[in-house]
Amino acid sequence: MSKKKVGWKKVVAVSVITTSLGLGFWASKAFYTIKEVVDGDTFVTNENRYVRLDSVNAPELEFCLGKEAKEEMKKLVLNKKVFLKVTYVDDRNRLVASVYTMNGNVGEKMLVKGLATFKDKGTQQGTNLSKIESAARKAMIGIYSPMCTQTENPGNSKCNIKGNVVEDGMFYHHPGCQSYATTLVQLYLGDKWFCTESEAIRAGFIKADNCP
Repeated sequence: MSKKKVGWKKVVAVSVITTSLGLGFWASKAFYTIKEVVDGDTFVTNENRYVRLDSVNAPELEFCLGKEAKEEMKKLVLNKKVFLKVTYVDDRNRLVASVYTMNGNVGEKMLVKGLATFKDKGTQQGTNLSKIESAARKAMIGIYSPMCTQTENPGNSKCNIKGNVVEDGMFYHHPGCQSYATTLVQLYLGDKWFCTESEAIRAGFIKADNCP
């Protein structure tokens, strides 16, 4: 992924904004008003700039709680002024940034409700995002609840083949696979349940290496 450094957009009355937010000088050097929310981690400014939360990933709209994450993001930023700490511009020309409103860090609020995950990209050092995600996971709320994170198929116990989507491919685990018992079906990441191995294969999954 290519990364382009960006400068700050100067604003008026920086000292006043800084005092009211308590976020430090850097956090008040860029602000935008949000006109559209794309999903739970991406939105569009009035200047038609796409902004992507830095190190915070919400489910895709078609995945478990993806639509709910988008609705929560709307509550947080739509038609509101946001302050950006821009880290870089990605290869899709989006501003990747830590995002703040007058009520605080938007990424943190998504994590608190269990509507996003934290992925350390080396750009959020010194923050407590990882701790917030761990607390939501421990409390089993949002995407970490049995609605989205499962070890057994609540809809049909006979359809017990686990399809996992990971960075290096799509794999399925059937009962008898070495790691079957500890494998989670994380529906918010695109994981799926299958009734047969042939069904999993047709969907593009291959058998995991630790399966007989």
